[in-house]
Amino acid sequence: MSKNILEEHSTLDYGKWESGNDANWYSDDPILTRYAKRYLSDTVLKYVEEAFEKTGALASGPMDKRAVHTDREGAPRLIRYNKKGKEINEVWYNEGYKQTVKEGYGTGVVAYRYDEKAPEKIPFLVNSILIYLLCETEPGFTCPVGLSQSAAFVLEKFGSEQQKAKYLTALASWDPDTHKEGATFLTEIQGGSDVGAATTAAVKNGDHYLLTGEKWFASNCDAEVAIALARVNDKPSTKGLGLFLVPRTLPDGSRNNITIRRLKDKLGVRAVASGELIFNEAVGYLIGEEDKGFKYMAEALNVSRLGTGISGIALARRAFLEAAIYTEHREAFGQRINRFPMVRETLVKMITDIEAGWAISAQMIKLFDEVHTYDNKNEENYALLRILLSLVKYRGSEIGVSVTKDALELHGGNGYIEEYVTPRLLRDAIVNPVWEGTANIQSLEILKTLQKASGHSFINDLRETLGGINHSALTNYKDSLQQEVDRVAELIKHTLSQDAYTQTALAKKLADFMYDVFAAVHLLEEAQYDIENKGDGRRMLAVEQWIRSTFDRSADRGILSNESISDEVFESLVNFSQKSM
Repeated sequence: MSKNILEEHSTLDYGKWESGNDANWYSDDPILTRYAKRYLSDTVLKYVEEAFEKTGALASGPMDKRAVHTDREGAPRLIRYNKKGKEINEVWYNEGYKQTVKEGYGTGVVAYRYDEKAPEKIPFLVNSILIYLLCETEPGFTCPVGLSQSAAFVLEKFGSEQQKAKYLTALASWDPDTHKEGATFLTEIQGGSDVGAATTAAVKNGDHYLLTGEKWFASNCDAEVAIALARVNDKPSTKGLGLFLVPRTLPDGSRNNITIRRLKDKLGVRAVASGELIFNEAVGYLIGEEDKGFKYMAEALNVSRLGTGISGIALARRAFLEAAIYTEHREAFGQRINRFPMVRETLVKMITDIEAGWAISAQMIKLFDEVHTYDNKNEENYALLRILLSLVKYRGSEIGVSVTKDALELHGGNGYIEEYVTPRLLRDAIVNPVWEGTANIQSLEILKTLQKASGHSFINDLRETLGGINHSALTNYKDSLQQEVDRVAELIKHTLSQDAYTQTALAKKLADFMYDVFAAVHLLEEAQYDIENKGDGRRMLAVEQWIRSTFDRSADRGILSNESISDEVFESLVNFSQKSM
C-alpha cells in the first residue's frame, strides 16, 4: 500500500474521474480510511491494509463490471432437470459471478475473523470494512457473504467442536477449493416476522434430526452450510424451536433432502438466489441445546442486521460518489450544476447522512467487538449493543434508499437509464429496509430492550460522551445536544410509562429520535478527535448540518433566515477540504 493512503486527504478532485469506477473505493474514501485508522490498532491495520486497498480496486473495477451482467441477463436460474430428465435441482450462475464469489471471499471478508496467523485477534471492524467495500458494488453477492458470516458466527459461539472442525473451517477457508458458503433459513409463509409461527418440524433420528416443512424466503438457497429453525416440541411460540445445521451435501456425498421449489423474481439484489425450499426429512444436526434455537438464531440475525445497516450506508456512499462526479462534469445554463444552491444542498445532506451513519456505526461495531471478540460482555454493554444494532439496521437501510434516490435525481433523466449505475443502486438499496426485520420490527426490538433495561445504558453512554467534550469551539453544540439528551431520556421514560398498545404506537417515533441524538453526540466526539489530533474542523461542520436538519426545525423552515450552503461548507463537506482550526 502506498504510504499516503491513511494520511490526510487533500481536497478531492471529482473532475479527474469520469465515474466512480475510476476511484479506489478504499484509498479514495476519506471517511473509510479515517475510521480504519482511528479504530483499528496499528498492528491490525498494518496486517490488513493491503487487503483493504486491493478490495477497493476489485470492487470499483472488475467486480462492478460483472455485477451489471448479473443484474440483467446473467441472473441466477433454477435448473430442475438435466438433459436426461433427472431432477438435479441446481442453481445456475454465470461465470463472471462465479469469479466474483472466488475473489470476494478471497478478500478475507469472512475468513479474517478466524485467521490463526494474525498477530492479534482480528476485530469485526475489519470484516465490516470489507463488506462495506463489496456492498458498494454488488449487494446481491454480499448478501451470501453476510449469511455466511452469520452461520459462521453461530457455529463459533454455539457449535460443537466437531461442527466447528468440519463446517466452520469450511466457511472460514481462504482456499476457493475448500471454501463453502453459508445461509440462514428462517422465514416461513405463515410467519414472516412472527418467527414463533414456524411449523417446520424436527424429529430426532439417532445422531441427527429429520426436518420436514417449508421455508418461504431463503436467500443463498443452495448454500452448502445452512442453519435452520425447526420445531422440536409443542411449546408455544419460539420456545419450541431448535436450531439445526443443515448441509446441502451429506457426509457420504449424497444430496440432502432439500428441494428448491422456485427462485424469487426480485426487484433488486438479483445476484443472490432467493428461493422457496421444501424439507422432506432433511438431515439436520442440532446446534447447542434443543430449546434454545431462537436465542441462537437471534445472534445470527444480529450479525446480519449489522451487515444490512452497513450495506445501506455503503450504497449511499457509492451513490454520493457518483453524484459528486456527475455534478462536477455536468453543465447547464452556462455553469457546472454543482454550483447551483439546491444541488449543493442535496450533496451536503447526502454526505452529512453518511457521516452521521458512520458515527453511530463505529460505536455499534466497537461494542460488537467488545462483547463478542474480546469477551467483555456485561448487562449494560449488551443492552446498548442490541439497541444500536437495531438503530443502524433501521436507519442505515433508510439512508441507502434516500441517498441513492437523491443521486438518481441529480443525474436527471440519465439517472433513470440502466447505462448509469443509479437505477441498480436504488433497486438494490430498497431491499435493506425489509431484510432482517423491517423498521417496525427494529423499533419493537428497541422497545423490548428498553423495557428490560429502562434505557440506562443508552443515556449513560450519551452523557459520558458529552462529558468528554471540552474543546471551546464545540461548546455551543455540546449545550444544544445536552438538551436533546435530556429530552430523549424523558421520552424514553414517558414511553415506558404507557400501556402496551401506546408503547407500540410510539416505538418507531422514539427509535428515530434515539438515532438522531446518538448520531449527533458521537459525531460531535468524532469532530473533537479531528480537531485535537489533526487540527481539522471539517466534522464540526457536519455536526452543525446534522443539528440544523434534525433538531433546529424552525416554523419558517429556514426561509426567513436565508439558509443556504456556503462555499466553505460545500468545499469542506463534499470535497473534503480541511477546515483549519
